[in-house]
Amino acid sequence: MKRSTFVSSALSVAFLGGNASVALAQVAGASAPLPSFGANGDPDNVLVVVQMGGGNDGLNTVVPFADDNYHRVRPGIALAPASVLKLNDRIGFNPALKGLAALYHEGSVAVVQGVGYPNPNRSHFEATQIWETASPERPQQYGWLGRYLDRRFPAGSKPPLFEAVSLGDTLPAALVASHVEVPAIGTLGAFGYNAGRNLAEKQSAGVLYDGAKAGQSPYLTMIAQTARDAYHGGDTLRAQTATFTNKAAYPNNGFAQQLALAARLIGSSVGSKIVFVSLGSFDTHAGQRAQQDRLLGYLGDGLQAFYADLAAHGLDRKVMTLTFSEFGRRVAQNASNGTDHGTAMPLFVIGGGVKGGIYGEHPSLTDLDRGDLKFSTDFRSVYATVISRWLGRDPSAVLGGAYPAIAFV
Repeated sequence: MKRSTFVSSALSVAFLGGNASVALAQVAGASAPLPSFGANGDPDNVLVVVQMGGGNDGLNTVVPFADDNYHRVRPGIALAPASVLKLNDRIGFNPALKGLAALYHEGSVAVVQGVGYPNPNRSHFEATQIWETASPERPQQYGWLGRYLDRRFPAGSKPPLFEAVSLGDTLPAALVASHVEVPAIGTLGAFGYNAGRNLAEKQSAGVLYDGAKAGQSPYLTMIAQTARDAYHGGDTLRAQTATFTNKAAYPNNGFAQQLALAARLIGSSVGSKIVFVSLGSFDTHAGQRAQQDRLLGYLGDGLQAFYADLAAHGLDRKVMTLTFSEFGRRVAQNASNGTDHGTAMPLFVIGGGVKGGIYGEHPSLTDLDRGDLKFSTDFRSVYATVISRWLGRDPSAVLGGAYPAIAFV
């Protein structure tokens, strides 16, 4: 293969989650020292974000079992009061969330009720973009975590390669940053630079990128460094995570295995500080109970194993997990024993450093907005709390406005 052909075909996969134009712009930036953390954050703190894709039904997650209106509008899918895992005399968890309930009773789960935003969007794609960019009013090029990373690591600095990672084949909008590259890891064994189809091409990639000489060109230096990171990143990742042993029995499903990998990334010398994982298929227009109950079981049991693992390594107080979904679902069930796209929902904040409990009032089932729940907590208040009190940064610079903090941390 000609060198020029190899370079042109390989560069499209050399950049981990970023883009060439952004990366090239870094070349012009002078090296800058790593910034310090703000006064409120511990630099060892870790944030895990769990996306519940598809629009999770909050009313069958945190169940208002004592409200007759709940049973009246959901005759085919309401949960029987006796089956609910009680949090108080009015609400309780779906019984599939027994793992999460155990963490709640240990004081490690905050339930934030009625979360949403003004003029809610019911499109999966657009609503996901809104939650991941924290911008309901106007489109944003970069995600809320990406903007945090850009402020944590100014242009010209060199963040650790796996400071933030997405566990999946694609990079979520939440982690798209201006100048911080974030890798997307499908599986640990498969992660690496696509250097070609045969041994000769792979060896050529190593010679080409490892042999680039600094100073030949500012662009070549940057390209060579980025390619070296990508080329060797897979081997580095596997070697570093091999020093960590999971000490909990994780369920045998994809979500739990993502969390097992997240524990290795956090607890090993890789030292990831932001990890994004996802659990999909919450779009329950028909036959909701079986599908949602199964997924909530994955969520609760996976998180219980994850925190048992972290606790065994003394890390449970250093890791906060935040869940979100692009929207909740309508109050009344439909004719297919499912629910359609709605608005407000509860979300969970989990961890040994979290002040567990219930935050906010459960939304009314009679004072509605065209059949949908009214939100009482803007989701950007949750983000602002995480950014300021857990990650130690000024949230207004990331979110573009001031939002009241919530007392869960």
